[in-house]
Amino acid sequence: MQANGGFVSGERSGLPDGTVRGDDPLDRVKREVREMAERLRTLDEVLEQASSARESVEDRRRPDTWLSVISGLGRINATLDLATRQCEREVLTAQPGGPRDREVLEQALPRDKALLERGVRMRTLYQHTARFNAPTQAYVRDVSTLGGQVRTLDQFFARLIVFDQRVAFIPDPEDRSTAVVVRHQAVVSFLTGAFERAWQLAEPFSSAYESRTDGKIVPEMQLAIARLLLHEDKDATIARSLGISERSCRGHIAKMMKELGARNRTHLGYLLASSGVLGASASDRQDAPGAAVPHRGTTAATGGRRSPRHR
Repeated sequence: MQANGGFVSGERSGLPDGTVRGDDPLDRVKREVREMAERLRTLDEVLEQASSARESVEDRRRPDTWLSVISGLGRINATLDLATRQCEREVLTAQPGGPRDREVLEQALPRDKALLERGVRMRTLYQHTARFNAPTQAYVRDVSTLGGQVRTLDQFFARLIVFDQRVAFIPDPEDRSTAVVVRHQAVVSFLTGAFERAWQLAEPFSSAYESRTDGKIVPEMQLAIARLLLHEDKDATIARSLGISERSCRGHIAKMMKELGARNRTHLGYLLASSGVLGASASDRQDAPGAAVPHRGTTAATGGRRSPRHR
């Protein structure tokens, strides 16, 4: 020990440059190398994360990663089965075209039951005409028992299936045996929004008897035919849009012509356009069943002119 209060043998003291008296220079170099290596590892991790994020964004911009085409009913059903098994929260289904085939419903029922039993929410849209089909009624009764929700619309809408708002299936309009699978979030969100708007306008599914007697469903179907008559002159096209037979479509048109006193289809179109009834909402109409269009002799049917019996 030094007598003047200096260093005791073995003591170390810090210096302005951060080194320590008594340190071996080689130890200092080793320590700095270790610190630099640690900083490099941290930088590598940050760069790797940034690279992964960039690749993820680029992948979402490439159509071949968020859009795929599947051909063949077997492949389509297999892909739907996989999406169904992976679904965790909700499946939205829009099935236009009226009643569905018994075979299709029998194939879909076990898959849909499995979904509902796992607690997945299921909402389905049909057209009004599906209410009058026995196989569809049985299917709706089965899924409703497990918590599924089914509604119907008078108007035509696009076929669509959405799983968990993450993946959507839409048909190829030119080929019914081809489906397009969409995974782009912006597109899937747009399709989901379209479904939600249609869902808000739809009516809860009820039996054929209730649908015929509630004073709402049948008039809505007739009004849908009336609207299409203004833009389409082919009965087959109108019937296909509403999911009804061509014979039923002609029957509804004949009934409207009789009620309005129309001499021909052109005259019927004029009476419908001038009546103002086509712009009325379902809640505004108070007509009885079978009277979705104004009767002959009413002010609406004559474009504001009172019939002789009201003069």
